[in-house]
Amino acid sequence: MKIALVFCALALAAVVAAQQAPGSQSPQQAPVVAAEPGAAPPPVKVATIFAQNAIVSTQEGQKATAQLNAKYAPRKDEFDRKQREIQVLRDQLKKNLASMNADARRRNEQLIDSKSKELQRLSEDSQAALEEEEGSLLQQLGDKLLGVIGEYAMRHGYALVLDVSNPQGPVLWASPSVDITNEIVKLYDQTHPPPAVSPAAPPAKKQ
Repeated sequence: MKIALVFCALALAAVVAAQQAPGSQSPQQAPVVAAEPGAAPPPVKVATIFAQNAIVSTQEGQKATAQLNAKYAPRKDEFDRKQREIQVLRDQLKKNLASMNADARRRNEQLIDSKSKELQRLSEDSQAALEEEEGSLLQQLGDKLLGVIGEYAMRHGYALVLDVSNPQGPVLWASPSVDITNEIVKLYDQTHPPPAVSPAAPPAKKQ
């Protein structure tokens, strides 16, 4: 979720632990039906979710993404401007290299080097600040998403929900029919609707 978005993976273990903690309230659970003697046990229900997609698809996630992009847009503009300035200096140096004396060449090279270091510091500082804000935001949204997943799983009798966001994860294949990403996004938006934005008041008329 940045100008290039990055998100964390989610684990259902935290939800299960919270539901088992003393005094915690468990969501409504599907009724348990006793199996008849000699009957085969009911199949274990398993679902998958693209947790990263779910976060950015929720109304809260979309709003947070837009806010972060707007906040860091000036830094990106500054980065692009400085990058263009350095390129202009390099082009000028290359064009006038044959006619420059050693001192002029050295001054131009030092100026380019100085501006390049400034650009690198700007990039590193902006990236660090952005990642810190993203981490805090993703923790908040991730905790809410885990709660929604746990509620949905208990209500529909799922024994396991796997996050398949990471293509390098342990899940090699899963049928699209067990994907609950869209259902979780809908439930999340119902459970955690973003606050409505009040319309701006019209300017007061002059007397």
